[in-house]
Amino acid sequence: EFPDCPALEDVNVDFGNGWYNDHHFHYGYHIFAAAVVAKHRPEWGREYFEHVLLYIRDIANPSSEDGFFPMYRQKDWFLGNSWAAGLMSMELSPHGREQESSSEAIAAFEGIALYGSAMMNAFADHDEMRATATLVRDLGEFLTAMEVDAANRFWHIWNSKDVGDDSNTDSSGNESSTKRHLHVSNYPAAYPKPVVGMMYETMASFQTWFAPEDVVSYGIQLIPLTAVAERRDDPEWVEILYPIYADACEAANKANDGFCDDNGWSIVQAGLLAEIGRIDDALEMTAQVPDEVFLSDGACGNSRTNTIWFVSTRKTH
Repeated sequence: EFPDCPALEDVNVDFGNGWYNDHHFHYGYHIFAAAVVAKHRPEWGREYFEHVLLYIRDIANPSSEDGFFPMYRQKDWFLGNSWAAGLMSMELSPHGREQESSSEAIAAFEGIALYGSAMMNAFADHDEMRATATLVRDLGEFLTAMEVDAANRFWHIWNSKDVGDDSNTDSSGNESSTKRHLHVSNYPAAYPKPVVGMMYETMASFQTWFAPEDVVSYGIQLIPLTAVAERRDDPEWVEILYPIYADACEAANKANDGFCDDNGWSIVQAGLLAEIGRIDDALEMTAQVPDEVFLSDGACGNSRTNTIWFVSTRKTH
């Protein structure tokens, strides 16, 4: 009870929530879950609409007239990404604000977009509330697009093999040529990893807060497994990342008594395997994950049902 609240005395309690750290990471899961419930139970969505908006206003308030929450708490409008640090970083870093999981930031804003979309349907007969829900959807889509672009700029690291031309022949036999997207890494060759584990304002590093294993630095950029991954994970980058991820998972298992499998990072590997088009292999890998892993805190936010859905709906190459 305030003022005797440990979370307000120590920035390391509850991931620094009392100091406004990681709000989008954690509240994003609640918003996403609310979107799912509201889609299937619109009456629930209507009853708790204002309650869920408190989460959304906390991390993505668009209004300068809101007297309770700042505008866009997490967002860096110059770089396009979010920062997880609130009033201060958890280790009081001299490198400024930081963000670890680009994918959880993306999923938070994806959740806002999905919630707005679900509530547009729930308020189909109420013009004023539907307009509010439309604003929520549009806000979520806009922030998601920015975050995806920033992830591919600062967290996902690769260079396209070549720019080349793709030649196609239409039904009339006419050949057309479209230039393929060329991705150029922002990082020097001295940084050999395909991801940044944590990006600060003045430093990029291959690490996480909570574990030293390489597979965690890779996997934290891939959770949770949601629909936006199709936009988030460039196919060229995924092809580069998968064998590195698989080796890192195996190394973590050998070095630390099954660490990768027991802590759910093999679930993420199955999702990544599906993204490179090996759907059947990914389904088999998912089936081999023990029930207790999916039921544990280490399931990386994924159920078996969600993982099977994700794997089954990826594109075959």
